[in-house]
Amino acid sequence: MERINFDFILKATKGKAYNIKDFKTFIEEISTDSRKISRNSLFVPIKGEKFDGHDFIKDSFKKGAILSLSERDLDDLPYIKVNDTTKALNLLAKEYLKMFSPLKIGITGSNGKTTTKDLIFSTIKSENKIGTIGNTNNLIGVPINIFRVDRKTEYLILEMGMNSVGELSLLSSTVEPDIVIITTINESHIGNFESFDQIISAKFEILENYKSCYPVLINGDNPYILKNFPDKIKYITFGLKNGNDVFPESFEIEKTFSKIFIDNRDYKINVPGIGGIYSFLIVYTLKKFFEKIIEIDLEKGLENFYPSENRMNILSINSITIIDDSYNANPASMKNGIEVLSKFNSRKIAVLSDMLELGKESENLHKKIGEILNENRIDVLMTVGEYSKFINLTFNGEKYHFEKKCELEEFLKKYIKDNDTILIKGSHLFEMFETVKNLKEFLK
Repeated sequence: MERINFDFILKATKGKAYNIKDFKTFIEEISTDSRKISRNSLFVPIKGEKFDGHDFIKDSFKKGAILSLSERDLDDLPYIKVNDTTKALNLLAKEYLKMFSPLKIGITGSNGKTTTKDLIFSTIKSENKIGTIGNTNNLIGVPINIFRVDRKTEYLILEMGMNSVGELSLLSSTVEPDIVIITTINESHIGNFESFDQIISAKFEILENYKSCYPVLINGDNPYILKNFPDKIKYITFGLKNGNDVFPESFEIEKTFSKIFIDNRDYKINVPGIGGIYSFLIVYTLKKFFEKIIEIDLEKGLENFYPSENRMNILSINSITIIDDSYNANPASMKNGIEVLSKFNSRKIAVLSDMLELGKESENLHKKIGEILNENRIDVLMTVGEYSKFINLTFNGEKYHFEKKCELEEFLKKYIKDNDTILIKGSHLFEMFETVKNLKEFLK
């Protein structure tokens, strides 16, 4: 981060200053976590579901903060009062980003954002690039990633997520991306919306502030994107079907990787499943149509690329194979994980938790997962959670359901045998990555 002074922060956030003696004082870091404050920092307290950051403002000053934003009146600490600290954080990030000129790539969609971001990051030649860290793709995380930009940064590659109306509208205003990528649109987070049409509308909020001369990259296989895409904005399509601007002549999904044949050349990506192929096609589209503004080394980038932790990681421990796709789950990513599991010539075990934020569609969508398991001839199903019992209901094979995750884990340890292949997947709240960790420790 480049230093900014109190005056810059005041003007950017459009707040009102209190107890500030010198507006030329510089801050060197911005944090929303009082536990991770360093010297000369700005603290931005955020109201969450469980905690209110305003309760930790005094602690942040003890640890090195020299200024805070606040929605509350404070006694004797230097602060800038704003109506909404989250919106103020985004306003500050927007003005900070204007100080620099990286090429800004914004990625949204119901699935595939992280793999796409990681693959773009891996294939861009320049070392002066910044990509979203972890799951920081929301109204708080995106600004924090922006503050990592400095005068050397050439590329800024940001995941831009949403789970309610209005979030992408604010993020698009903050980032003002030069290139927008829409990976797909499906039922993910439908429980937070009144209808599927509202999800579609919310995804297209990313284009509300789109003033770029570059076309948007969209999944041409997704009928919801094509049907609802704004008339006045240019786009390029990628997908598996003929007729897209970019499509493979053929592809193969193996156990630990996928192969794509396109424009008379073979490529390999170290991610099994359809999701990885779509991410490859996005990067290939960037290379083919945006070569004047993005330098991409596809071969080297693919060779060095591996998916992020807990996202379609294939682990071999002794004679057991674990498909660790435990980071999160929705209907489309569940289907992808099950299809990868089906590629293995062994006893195939699916260990699944609930898919959350599906609202009134929860029961039906979980039942469909059971049918997908049947279609892919999965041998054994183990589930945990309130809604995953409906997966159990429609699955025809050997099956077990648990009320507690610890009970599932103990049973799994006793149940598995040599040469088994185990898919572990579920919504983030269930922390199925802890199940992976516990199983790995047991097998070692």
